[in-house]
Amino acid sequence: MKSFALFLDIDRTLTGNDHVIPQRNIDAIRCARALGHKVFINTGRSYGNIPPEIFSQIEVDGILSGNGTMITIDGKTVFERFMPAETASRLARYYFENKHLWAAFEGRLRSYSIPGRPRELTSLETPVTDFDDYLAKTKYDDIQVIAASAETDRDFLDSFGGELTYFAFDRYYDIVAAGNNKSISMEKTLEITGIPRENSIAFGDSENDLDMLRKAGIGVAVANAQAELLKEADFVSLSNTDGGVGYAIEKLILK
Repeated sequence: MKSFALFLDIDRTLTGNDHVIPQRNIDAIRCARALGHKVFINTGRSYGNIPPEIFSQIEVDGILSGNGTMITIDGKTVFERFMPAETASRLARYYFENKHLWAAFEGRLRSYSIPGRPRELTSLETPVTDFDDYLAKTKYDDIQVIAASAETDRDFLDSFGGELTYFAFDRYYDIVAAGNNKSISMEKTLEITGIPRENSIAFGDSENDLDMLRKAGIGVAVANAQAELLKEADFVSLSNTDGGVGYAIEKLILK
């Protein structure tokens, strides 16, 4: 029997709109791992901004976090490429100077939120009040990804040249150090585990999942995915709220 590696986006893919994993997904993941398949989280969230409830519901073989900026396999960190502190500080100063914008600087340990985010902060997020407060609170952390207002000046982001990669969503940007994305971290993980690319299955819904779906042996889009992913996917599953991850696992490797 082939051993597959599954790479799962979290938000609006693995979890429902209530941020809870549907039971169908939980059951299918458990069955897949029991058969010897490997399951990896591959998320745009930083390691310190992944809700711990995820891991009370499922067990995984590794975590690829922050759009590929950190890879942990079997509890051991095997790769990391964080945003340089000087680059993150320049971005933080910009968001404090432009008070109509919001940003969350997601670190290896926690997330640090500049005022203005259009929702209540979670228990994983620490508010920062000004630039000096930002420097003090992030001193012993490493920034993996910045989630920032969609009104961010794209020319400003482009002024960093080859320092940054960013992904545009409807309501925000994800900003990371250049050379990071989900497909690169997936390929690194396959190389480390010795699983061939054709035995990889990637699951996603958003722009930062697109390259991962293209590079995987099988790319799975949940039904609520953005139009380009639905067009490019090898397999279109049920929606995230209907257990689309579990349904695809059932059809592709548990059949």
